Amino acid sequence: MIERQERNIRRDGALFLLGFAGIILVEVVASSGSVGSEETVVHSLLFGCSTGIMLSGVFRATSKQALYSTLALGVGFALGAGIDLF
Repeated sequence: MIERQERNIRRDGALFLLGFAGIILVEVVASSGSVGSEETVVHSLLFGCSTGIMLSGVFRATSKQALYSTLALGVGFALGAGIDLF
């Protein structure tokens, strides 16, 4: 369960904007390759980490929770991109 902090507009806004800018940067700069390729795994890792940072600002997570959720989302997205089901 997420422990919410007191609302800090600067911190929460900065996390949200950093995550949003990361998503835009990943989608514009980093190209995704074919399914299961190394480029797709890196692309998904960066996308997942950016999403984790952005959501940490939305849900006012503590710094420790923000770190864990960012890493977990990044690794989860990367594993999902690397597994070729069909």
